[in-house]
Order: sequence, then C-alpha cells, then structure tokens
Amino acid sequence: MPPPMVPFILGSASPRRRELLARLVPADAIEVSPVDLDEATLVDGWLSQHPGSRLGLSSIWAARIARDLAEAKMAALVESRSKAQAANQATGQRYPSSATVLVTADTIVVLGDQILGKPADAADARRMLQNLSGREHTVLTGLCIRVEGNGAAQQFSAAEQTQVTFADLAPAQIEWYIQTGEPFDKAGAYGIQGYGSVLVKSIQGCYYNVVGLPIHRLLVLLEQARTALDFNSESFHLLPW
Repeated sequence: MPPPMVPFILGSASPRRRELLARLVPADAIEVSPVDLDEATLVDGWLSQHPGSRLGLSSIWAARIARDLAEAKMAALVESRSKAQAANQATGQRYPSSATVLVTADTIVVLGDQILGKPADAADARRMLQNLSGREHTVLTGLCIRVEGNGAAQQFSAAEQTQVTFADLAPAQIEWYIQTGEPFDKAGAYGIQGYGSVLVKSIQGCYYNVVGLPIHRLLVLLEQARTALDFNSESFHLLPW
C-alpha cells in the first residue's frame, strides 16, 4: 500500500476548487483556509506599477498578473499560518511539523485590453455578458504551491490559459442567466461548469482552468517540487501514485 498523501491546505473558499483538488487528494487530507484579499485593488496596483501593460494586455502581461495574484494569496496564507503557529506556541500547543502542501489560485478573465472581475451587481453582470457575446476571450488561472517538509520549503508558480468563445447571446438569454444568480461570484460573470455552459460556443485549452483549478498544471508543479526537494519518503508522498 502506498504511503498517505501529505496534507493539502487550500487557500480558497471556492467549492469548485476544493472539488477539483479532491480528485487528486483524499478529501480528508484537504484543509480549507480562505485568503481574503481585494483582488481588484491588487490588479489596479499591479497595472500602475507596470505602465507598459496598459498599452495592451498581451498574454504575457496577463499571465504575469494571474501568477502574481496567486503568489500574493500565498504570501497572505503563509503569514496567516505563521500567526497561528505563534499563537499555538504561546498556549503550549504544538504546530504540525509534518510535510504540507499549500495551494493558492486566482482566475482572471481578459477581454481585449480589459480584465473582467466579479460583477458588482446585475447591471455590471449584464454589461460583461453583453461584451462577451459572440467574442473570444482569455481565461487565465495563476497557480502557486508551497511545499514544506524535510526541513525545507520551496515555492513554485505558473499560469494556465484557455481561449473561450461565447455564442451570440440574445437579451432574453442574458436576463435568464442573471436571474439564476450564478454570475455574481465569478470572474467575467459566468461559470462554465454551471448554467453558464449554455453561453459557451467553444474552448481551446484546459477546461478545468476555466472552472478555476488547472489540475494538470498542478500535477506538473507537484512533480517539480518532488524533484527539487527530493521528496521520496516512506511516510508521505506528493502524488497519488
């Protein structure tokens, strides 16, 4: 029998990301520890620090933004865990010392030279969906993992991108979709895995990236971590095989 998977800490409240991670990691090995960051403010700050990106959001610029957002979430998750560790030590509790994998992700939708975040209200969702209608856009997920164990810690990050083309949407179709309530907690105002599937004409690239967690890319990062940190332990492993 192979050794158990290491604990995974997911820095996201997204049930979709947890569900996808559970296809790779046993559910009882996943701990959800949401990171609360103002993503819109982070994006605005990033653009102000990189004025060249305002000339046009190329795939390179957009991938950097997505990756940097995931890394910012990782920094916040590590800080939160450090504070918890200090509190546990102060009360005499021991913080777990076994190997651990931390995972953070952030998904952005890019249409032309605009980044579409989560809609503020129904009018904002309507505007986004009207702009997406009949057009191709790019979905990018920045992914960051931090592997701790064997007396070491190392971080790995990447960005996955998928091209999505919307069908031509009738006004009634847009209104129906808004009434489902699905657009309001999703970048670009739609979820491909739900009712939003009827809006999508085609995709090129990783479907799970559009859902919010590119599973294959995560496996690639875990393999990099296993090689870099020589994680060949009889007591734990990073991959399910």
